[in-house]
Amino acid sequence: MKKINQTKLTIIVAVILAISLSLSILVAAATYDSTNDPLISLSYLTKYVDEVLEPIRASIAALGGDAGGSVPVATGFEVIFVEYGKEIQCTAATEIILRSGSAEIVSPFDNQGLSDLTDGKDLKAGASVPKNHNLLIPRGDDGRGIVITSSDGAYVMVGGAYIIVEP
Repeated sequence: MKKINQTKLTIIVAVILAISLSLSILVAAATYDSTNDPLISLSYLTKYVDEVLEPIRASIAALGGDAGGSVPVATGFEVIFVEYGKEIQCTAATEIILRSGSAEIVSPFDNQGLSDLTDGKDLKAGASVPKNHNLLIPRGDDGRGIVITSSDGAYVMVGGAYIIVEP
């Protein structure tokens, strides 16, 4: 039997290790599953955003708006003038601030109204709307909002989607 010198043995072991490592990498690459990949593809992001925005589009469409594939993004508050007796009905997460005139809370529920973020209260149907208080519509598409009670109308700041209706 021949003796293998130390250098040849080291080279043989190194080649065997290199081949084993290469085969391991090839096997790992062949069985790679991208579902656990932390990177997000554009198609996944688009699908996720569409699923999140679908209820918002439905809310806008129910209020008579045009959601046509895109949702308007509120960039702040819009100042509007609303005549006596007209209602402002809002979607969820819309904010209302009464700036002049007078108004009352409108809600189809006896025990639920609008959130007064300024005072930290829940204002029920029929309650007077305090001026310069930030009111939040907690849920939408159920007829919540305010009705103008001053004969001269009122200026209202609205942040979010709304419609003006005659009751």
